[in-house]
Amino acid sequence: MADTAGGASRDEELASNLAAMSALAVLMAPLGAGGTPLVVSGPHLRGASAADVERIQRFRDAQYRERLSYMLSPEQLQIDWRLQLDERSAHFGASWGERLVGSLRITPAPFEFHALAGSLEEQAPRFRGYAEFSRLVVDPDARSAYVTPRLLLAACTWAMQEGYVGIIGLCRRASRTVFERYGLTAASEEQHSVPLRGPQPYTLMMGTWPQLIAASTRLTQRLNRLQSKEASEAYAPLAEVEQT
Repeated sequence: MADTAGGASRDEELASNLAAMSALAVLMAPLGAGGTPLVVSGPHLRGASAADVERIQRFRDAQYRERLSYMLSPEQLQIDWRLQLDERSAHFGASWGERLVGSLRITPAPFEFHALAGSLEEQAPRFRGYAEFSRLVVDPDARSAYVTPRLLLAACTWAMQEGYVGIIGLCRRASRTVFERYGLTAASEEQHSVPLRGPQPYTLMMGTWPQLIAASTRLTQRLNRLQSKEASEAYAPLAEVEQT
């Protein structure tokens, strides 16, 4: 009887969270109105939609070659291969017409960040039930204040439906305030060294669905107010930065 009640409670919580995500999607819909419509696609899985995954990989690698070459170092590629990260992940893309302008990856355990920072190797049990977000990339020529939230909305909705309790990801200190706007918080105040990615410190960020929904709703309401005032310059502090 207790198990049944618990299952019913979880189902009700999931239904409530999904309804809140649907309401958030409606709230986000006007963002960017008047320009080329942004279309977010996914989840793209290697087995079911290999061509879409490969297109996202080509986009991502092209962006990294131009700006973040350490993401394509032999050491990083070895980690990708050993953990089969792209093969096990759900991929999401954001497009303007035929042009891919953003991507994001959601991966189940074992997580990439365990292999990147020695200080995180023993953290796995703490994040049981979470999915890792990574490879958040937005073309600099397409950056605005709404590509990232649309990608996160699609990815988190899928992860929620799959039974995950939240998301977790490693990001540069410069990106921390951006992800805090979406409801992510630092898993601890410890700064992590990632030798493969240079001297900048990294923070492990985590968020549960209620946190992400509440914060993203507030942010979207703010963006809608700014857009209604045609205050495009006000978007600048909210524009995307690279996670990696």
